[in-house]
Amino acid sequence: MAVAIMAKNPSQYGLQTVIPDPPMKYDTVRINYPVDLRLVAECIDVSLSELQELNPSLLRMTTPKVHFDLHLPMGTAEKYQTTIAAIPAGMRLSWRYHTVANGETLMSLSRTYHTPLKTIATANQLDMKDTIEAGAKLVIPIAPGAHNGGDGQAYARRLTIYRVRKNDTLESVSNNLGISSVTIRRWNRMRGDSLAGRRVLYVHLPVSPTVAAADQHAPSKSRRHKELAEGKAGSAMHHTVRRGETLYSIANNYKTSVKAIKQTNANVAVLRPGMVLVIPAQ
Repeated sequence: MAVAIMAKNPSQYGLQTVIPDPPMKYDTVRINYPVDLRLVAECIDVSLSELQELNPSLLRMTTPKVHFDLHLPMGTAEKYQTTIAAIPAGMRLSWRYHTVANGETLMSLSRTYHTPLKTIATANQLDMKDTIEAGAKLVIPIAPGAHNGGDGQAYARRLTIYRVRKNDTLESVSNNLGISSVTIRRWNRMRGDSLAGRRVLYVHLPVSPTVAAADQHAPSKSRRHKELAEGKAGSAMHHTVRRGETLYSIANNYKTSVKAIKQTNANVAVLRPGMVLVIPAQ
């Protein structure tokens, strides 16, 4: 309210010299299906953070099931409509587009995404023995439940203990960790959303598909790990984001790089206090 009053009377508050930012320009596509923002970003080759800035009403990584006005960078609406058409409407929360990197093969993508080789080949009208060129974009069918979380997101195999804090809700924990509430309930055998009486939650932190694939071949750990943000967990550290921190300041504190943190964590486009990051070992 106070900001609105000041904006309407800038001279009264000494703000007449402030130059307002120009209004954001964007395309709008009205959709009637839920879709993962990461898939949207892959369809039009833009960053996830840019999409989140254009769609601030979305508190999760997915659009609602009802009609939604999806804002896209100017000039990308037609490309999105054309590209998303290759993904069945009922699979737009789990299927992905993958831009092929140097050295990748259909077999390596099969291992990375835990999707049968034949399924990937068929979806892209390829033979299982075909080679794929770097830069090519492939549809990756991912069956709900194929990953640890059953939601198309890749998760670390290593178990992490989240200690429930005062005023925590299932929704706030879900938003901070980047894990759906349904997945958290399933992992912890919860019948409802209440955290009453719970001291801890057992979770697997979101990671990129590449990190998840590497994790599959890492030695297993039988012991459970300590509280988030406490020291080393195997070969990595956990850090709970505090107010005012940035990826650069966190990377500097741990003597790592912003790029390394982004590669290890799936949802770091926008940092929020309480979010938990996996810090790669050096």
